[in-house]
Amino acid sequence: MARQRRLTWSRPRSQWRAIVLLAMFATLVAGCSPPFFTPPVSNPGLRPAPAGSDWLQFGFDAARSGVNPDDKALSPANVGALTKLWQARLPDVADSSPILLHALPFSSGPRDVLYLTTRDGRLLALDADDGALIWSQQPPGPKVTNSSPVADPARHYVYAYGLDGALHRYDPITGHEATGNGWPEPITKMNQTEKEGSALNLANGRVYVTTGGYIGDAPPYQGHVVTIDLASGEQRVFNSLCSNLATLLADRDCASQQSGIWSRGGAVIDPVTGDIWADTGNGRYNANQGGYDYGDSILRLSPDGSTLLDSFTPANYQQLDDTDADLGSSAPALLPRIANSATPLLLAQAGKDGLLRLLDRHDLSGQGGPGHLNGALQTINLGCGVYTQPAVWTNPADGAIWLFVTSGCDMRAFQARTDASGATRLAQVWRDAGDYTSPVIAGGMLFAAGSGALRAFDPATGRTLWGSDQASANGSIGSIHWESPIVVGGAVYIADENATITCYGLRG
Repeated sequence: MARQRRLTWSRPRSQWRAIVLLAMFATLVAGCSPPFFTPPVSNPGLRPAPAGSDWLQFGFDAARSGVNPDDKALSPANVGALTKLWQARLPDVADSSPILLHALPFSSGPRDVLYLTTRDGRLLALDADDGALIWSQQPPGPKVTNSSPVADPARHYVYAYGLDGALHRYDPITGHEATGNGWPEPITKMNQTEKEGSALNLANGRVYVTTGGYIGDAPPYQGHVVTIDLASGEQRVFNSLCSNLATLLADRDCASQQSGIWSRGGAVIDPVTGDIWADTGNGRYNANQGGYDYGDSILRLSPDGSTLLDSFTPANYQQLDDTDADLGSSAPALLPRIANSATPLLLAQAGKDGLLRLLDRHDLSGQGGPGHLNGALQTINLGCGVYTQPAVWTNPADGAIWLFVTSGCDMRAFQARTDASGATRLAQVWRDAGDYTSPVIAGGMLFAAGSGALRAFDPATGRTLWGSDQASANGSIGSIHWESPIVVGGAVYIADENATITCYGLRG
């Protein structure tokens, strides 16, 4: 997997070693104490409007596009009026993004509810109206997670990873856990050294979970994709190391180590084929020599997770492993079908090595067969590693396809452009020097958070339209690690490293 990104964009790693130790101690203390929750601070009389739609998972959809196409409450004309409606302090940091279910039928009436997973493994249900705690669950277990929950479209269950190494499912209204028929589903047999840290995903009647190691890369762990059939509870496992073993691995089951699947996006689901896309971090690669190890590789799996359909591995895979430059620090970004292109289905993938690669989803190798090295149609040097999930947006005004990538250096906007010969390439349109986490799009605007401020941009020009650090916003956010916003019903919700979650919306 390799060492993960520093805990804020501004602090040096040495300071965070001490902070991580303190956080681990706080987690142990919290595990021995009853849950606590500080009442939220709200602006009197100000509440977000009813959501009107759900935000079911990280990145909004199973393809992790980051685009909420249904939200029209915010626009470039009114976004400048966003102000802080409430802020709630959490029992621990929620180091990812929340999800939201709208108009759930509580006995007291319909309520919009936020769900988020904290580092100490709690699943919190908060009233989206004012941030008040509705319920919480915390399966006991060691260490931390950076996961984000997921809900099924019918809103029967909210699924969350617990520090006990299992995936749990809960009633979204009562918080009661539904067990039996395989649930809670085991995800790892080595939760002292292996964790689920990426966001969960759900599509094709299945939930998808990935694993990696903890900060420090202490073995044993291997990156794997666990696919769980929601109807039957049947589980399938694909191990990126020892891929010939289709079960959860225990200590000494596999001699190869690392190759964690730890990016924010985790498993990405292709909206065209239903296939699973995932990429791995540092670890041995020998599949080109008849082996079963896929370190520093992009993997295409069948929808049920049982079959490897194709793979891509850079020719310098050994250098990536030697220098701790994980290919899989960011999950694949899937572009929509491109008309008049010789390669109509593309993916863009950025790594810790600072390179953005454009690949043909039909032929990752570029040589007409699976498992070959190289195959990139285009390689762009971003200058810094990428630890976030890009956003993919089709501008409804002209049909142009955009890719927004945030790295440790900046945020860049690319357009997919096809020439007369049918060759499609990414062309940079604008760049912002800020340091942001995974961006999202709603109301025709790009939202991105960096330490100390959440911002809204014009996606076509990069012009800043609003910032939470402006006086009219009535207060900003804290430092940021992997936290990213969601935008639903004209409200923007964002957690931060201060263990708070903040709601911005329009007055009235």
